[in-house]
Amino acid sequence: MLNLLEDYISCSLPAAGDFVTREGLRMKVDERGCFRPFFGNTVVFLMEEKVRKALAVLQDELYEKAGDVLAARLNEDTFHMTLHDLINGPQRDEKLLRQMAVAEREAKTLLQRWQDTSPLHMRATWLFNMVSTSIVLGLAPCDAQSARRLSDMYGALENVVPLGYALTPHITMAYFKPGVYSQQQLEGLRAALHPVQLEVELSMDRLVYQTFEDMNYYR
Repeated sequence: MLNLLEDYISCSLPAAGDFVTREGLRMKVDERGCFRPFFGNTVVFLMEEKVRKALAVLQDELYEKAGDVLAARLNEDTFHMTLHDLINGPQRDEKLLRQMAVAEREAKTLLQRWQDTSPLHMRATWLFNMVSTSIVLGLAPCDAQSARRLSDMYGALENVVPLGYALTPHITMAYFKPGVYSQQQLEGLRAALHPVQLEVELSMDRLVYQTFEDMNYYR
């Protein structure tokens, strides 16, 4: 259930022609790069402070080189690795809230089961374009045990809300502004995507259930 794809992430931008952001991005980000209301819940690993500081440095470099194609900055406090998304949508209506409540109960049961288990050990891979919606920092397990446990945890949450695709472990660094970009406009971004040396410990006391109201506001 893990999707690491290191060959892909080292060359994630098109080599020729225009780059078109994914249409679904417009539900989360407007043309000016401001975050739209977008509601839902999720299960994530929060980052410890020293990792957040290292990520903030990477984010600064990314915006220096490619800020013109990127949406508003994500707050440093929002940096996380999503274990599994649950329910989401652009309208916080009665149906969405009911579905969120059911998913919350089931997800929190699993979180309690995992609470006292040992940390997962991960390493950073590349900064790369994630399905033409965002720039992310890829993560990969450091050992077979971390890989197996991460896959098993994702599989358990897949039984709560089936997404139908494998987990690509990552930390979102920035969203794109929706649009079409030429190869010339991508030059700065291409220079900003590179391998990263960083170890990340995913502690179970930082594995949490969260709700969100846009991609920059989690609680």
